[in-house]
Amino acid sequence: MRELILNADDFGWDADTCDATIACFEAGLLTSATIMTGRPASQQAYDYARRNRGRFSFGLHFNMVDGHLPHAGWTSSLCTPDGRFRASHRQRVRALAWMLSEDDIAREFRVQLEELRDHGVEVTHVDSHGHLHKFPIVISALRTELERAGLEWVRRPQNFYFTANPRQAVMNNYCQRYFNGLRHTHYYGAINHDNTDWAARLPELLRDGLTEISVHPGFAEPWRRCETEPLVSATELRTALQRAGIALRRYGQ
Repeated sequence: MRELILNADDFGWDADTCDATIACFEAGLLTSATIMTGRPASQQAYDYARRNRGRFSFGLHFNMVDGHLPHAGWTSSLCTPDGRFRASHRQRVRALAWMLSEDDIAREFRVQLEELRDHGVEVTHVDSHGHLHKFPIVISALRTELERAGLEWVRRPQNFYFTANPRQAVMNNYCQRYFNGLRHTHYYGAINHDNTDWAARLPELLRDGLTEISVHPGFAEPWRRCETEPLVSATELRTALQRAGIALRRYGQ
């Protein structure tokens, strides 16, 4: 049986992204979203998640990159001297080289998770901004926190591709070894900016089992709009999924 979770990343990033995510939910194909804390529209995302508990699944979009301010205060292993998280590409290099502190990662994760729960969000799963959690040192730091928080589901490293990427596949296969014992979908795929036909191809590419596809809703930026439009104008994709016998699911279901 083929089952599909469509998850919106960046929920709460800004008003445009938040409005687009809600539009995707209400159109009927989006089943899940992960929320960013400390962003301009985070409160709007909290409120929507609280009102729609049980209707959709909501998780934490853990963030430790791209100049954002840490919630747990300045930490030397995660931040630049000005007290902000490093750019994604720099943080990735340090994560891959095991040059980050697991204690710092765990502390920041704990504070962001508590932010969601303090606002009444039922958290069902975890992923991360820039997929940083896939790196061994990060997921190693999160294991204890996930167990402590009673969370089972975490996004796996990517193993579903709209366009073949052998180099990325090698890296993701290496990272996957550190996910042993964690609960995740059978497959996970992200949409590249050049995958303009992703919705048309999705039903035929899905394999047996449970697959998560992440999208980044928004109307203002072209790349976000490309990922949004098939979910807002949902008739064509909904019909294709139904004809293919693909069932929509959410985390925790």
